[in-house]
Amino acid sequence: MTENTSDSETNKTGNIIVNSIPDGVSVKLDGKDTGKKTPATLENITPGLHKVEANLPDCRQISRNVSVSAGNTSTICLKKYTEEEVNKIRNIGIYIALIPIILIAIILYLIYGSFDDLAQIIPYIACSGGLGACAYSIFGYTYHLGKDDFDLNFCCWFMLRPILGIIFGIFSFLFVAGGLMTLSGVPASTELFTPQTVMFYCALAFLAGYSEHSFSAQLKELGEALFKKADTSKEIIMK
Repeated sequence: MTENTSDSETNKTGNIIVNSIPDGVSVKLDGKDTGKKTPATLENITPGLHKVEANLPDCRQISRNVSVSAGNTSTICLKKYTEEEVNKIRNIGIYIALIPIILIAIILYLIYGSFDDLAQIIPYIACSGGLGACAYSIFGYTYHLGKDDFDLNFCCWFMLRPILGIIFGIFSFLFVAGGLMTLSGVPASTELFTPQTVMFYCALAFLAGYSEHSFSAQLKELGEALFKKADTSKEIIMK
């Protein structure tokens, strides 16, 4: 009974792992000194929003709001961004804000074209995939900026994500239209060169660009199914 009660109480609370740059600074939780120094693990924290604070060297007190859920562990890193890092973060924000504007401008430029061949519909689909990737990038950028835990190690990810979205958008169209992938509710006899069909594939490309991880998993499964090596461990010798 004692062990079950302890487990029950543990499942009702959460933990916070606190790191800092540099290490060895005192940690406060909701204004109270925890008596721990970074890297530190704050255990048995009640679920909800909490404020973690630390006094970094040569810096004012830095605080982070962290959400704690029952049975889970949240991780934060307390650091002061240099001026160069702040500029990098700002430039990334400008980049992921400009790319959607460029892609929408391309769509508007082509919007009066007809849909009678692949060369005319693929730009729409490519831009849609890029917009999906940009939408996810903007979400991630604002989310981590709001939490004040932006990781500059993901700079290349933000820079290359729109390009990856364009590639995924195009190939999601080719795989589905070519019959390698099937979607429920889409008849095989669907006319390709109609506005409604193009809108469908643009929406599909947007989702492929937005859900890059899920689409990558689908590609992996498709590749393994198509190029699966034959099992040669057992050979049948016919005499």
